[in-house]
Amino acid sequence: MLGTLLTLPAGGLPKFIWLSAVFSAFNTIQCLVAPLGMTRKIYSQKPDQVTPLTSHVFAAWTALSAVLRYQCAFNMGNELIYDITFWSYVIASAHFTSEIVAFKTIKMPGAAISTFCVAITSILWMIHDRDVYIH
Repeated sequence: MLGTLLTLPAGGLPKFIWLSAVFSAFNTIQCLVAPLGMTRKIYSQKPDQVTPLTSHVFAAWTALSAVLRYQCAFNMGNELIYDITFWSYVIASAHFTSEIVAFKTIKMPGAAISTFCVAITSILWMIHDRDVYIH
């Protein structure tokens, strides 16, 4: 895995996105192995709405995000992958914002704070560094 890190493009953003992919992969496994554990902590305001099925759907989305982020980390110059990864973070932050504000299923600060911070940081960093990687 260290060798993999050494082949990432220069800069902090590819490493941050790669780390985000790793955490997404672990979250996917967690949602499948213990579907009511962390997911109920994230949606703590309405934990009764979290079922094994919703956790499995969340795992599928998170697995897709992990693959996309991993690909982006190694292919920062690919505009399509970069843009799709960017929009995946926008969708994630919109989801968590709607759950906090509209649906009131997430309490902030809480278990979702790290996910929300990663999404917002990624969005801002990807906007800022776009011209560094996309020519």
